[in-house]
Amino acid sequence: METLILEDLKNRLKERRSGIIKQLESIGHRAEGKPDNYDADFPNYGNSMEDNATEVADYSTNFSFEKKLEEERYNIDGALAKMAEDKYGVCDRCQKEIELEVLKISPESILCLACKKALNREK
Repeated sequence: METLILEDLKNRLKERRSGIIKQLESIGHRAEGKPDNYDADFPNYGNSMEDNATEVADYSTNFSFEKKLEEERYNIDGALAKMAEDKYGVCDRCQKEIELEVLKISPESILCLACKKALNREK
């Protein structure tokens, strides 16, 4: 893979990771003893039944969002680690090169297009 393309993908991954951290910090706090994990904050709007219902709904939404963001950050960290080890862009399943078009759309991809399609058919 060309150095310029690899650098562009690396920068995009780092920028997205930074954005994810900001989003995580806006809805939660770092988990105690686990610096790479976050816990969604439970909002406190008041004591009325309506406030309590809104708190639970907002917490549920933030909790789901937090898990999605952490999974995305985990995948980005994996891609960055592969770049550091010079193993980036290789399909985890078939060990063939992941198509550049796939990496441009989703730089954290771990599967080539054929394996991704095959996996989706298996589900």
